[in-house]
Amino acid sequence: MFLTLLNCTETLARLDDYLDRELSPREVTLVERHLKICRHCSEIYAFEAAFLHGLKQKIQRLETSDENLADLMNRIRAALPAEDVEPSEK
Repeated sequence: MFLTLLNCTETLARLDDYLDRELSPREVTLVERHLKICRHCSEIYAFEAAFLHGLKQKIQRLETSDENLADLMNRIRAALPAEDVEPSEK
């Protein structure tokens, strides 16, 4: 099977899907080959992967009780301008 190499633009366009594991096996191989030879794209990948990992860690620590969720929704609604709130929610 012959695989071509991706350029930086093609690799970066696939980076989010690569991080989310949503690429086909062939595309994964292409992205990984490019990341091995391109320092610029590898640095972008490392930054985005670290950011995503940190974000996931913070989300896992959030309390998700119904009371906290209701409080969050109320604070969001209060912060919205009146015309952005649905009439049934006023």
